[in-house]
Amino acid sequence: MAALLSGTAHTSGELARVCAVAPSTMSSHLNKLIDAGVVTVQSAGRYRAYKIATRELADLLENLDAIDLPETAPPERPMPGQGLRYARSCYDHIAGRLGTELHDTFIDRRWVDLSDGVPNLTDSGAAFVVDFGIDLDSLVAKRRPMLRIDLDWTERRDHLAGSLPAALMDHLIDQKWIRRRRDKRQLAVTEIGRTGFADVFEIAP
Repeated sequence: MAALLSGTAHTSGELARVCAVAPSTMSSHLNKLIDAGVVTVQSAGRYRAYKIATRELADLLENLDAIDLPETAPPERPMPGQGLRYARSCYDHIAGRLGTELHDTFIDRRWVDLSDGVPNLTDSGAAFVVDFGIDLDSLVAKRRPMLRIDLDWTERRDHLAGSLPAALMDHLIDQKWIRRRRDKRQLAVTEIGRTGFADVFEIAP
């Protein structure tokens, strides 16, 4: 499920390699997840690709990782590598330290207001978003909330989620500031991005 949080589809064989289990074991687990409505499958020629069923389930999975349950023994799992901790996709928006730094920039520059406990895009924030090249009108028309606060599971600090951060990640990929690594979930900051993040957001990747 963590591998599928990239928001991209993976074959059963790819997931088996990620989890270091036999292909038959992975197929059995995927069938159970499909029956439960957690995962969907699409056929592309002779390939079958698996994805998390909904964005809401992806948000839930990301948030569950940030919750400590002291009355239960934590599962044994490897800690995320530095690359995954620094920048990754949480389904369709940026998470990790880069995500929390973007959150802090939007708050510090008053592009997002949190005075009532709910994130709202300010007039200056809207002006920045439009100038940066994001179609704000199309986001307003969507039923999905434009902004939401998520607790980042590796940083234990807040990052921004919602349709605006999703559009921001897509825009940064289009502008070649960031790119997906081979595992799809980890994000790499390019040389163009290093300059851009420093100049526009005062973030030094």
